[in-house]
Amino acid sequence: MSQPSFSARYAAATAECGGRCPIEAGVLGRLADHECRHGRLPGDRTPPCGCWPQEGAVVRALKRLERPPIGRRAA
Repeated sequence: MSQPSFSARYAAATAECGGRCPIEAGVLGRLADHECRHGRLPGDRTPPCGCWPQEGAVVRALKRLERPPIGRRAA
């Protein structure tokens, strides 16, 4: 599912604002509306967080729990 281009969104927002600049009117270009809960935008070059479908899930290694060998007591 593709999103409309920026120029198409700009033209629609200009018509909605009565010919005014939609960026100056605060209707278009609000990045916070398009950020994930980690503050990233789709296609961001920072390390993936897994919020966007194209990134997939993030796999993180867990710390290995060290246990004393069976039959021996910890010092």
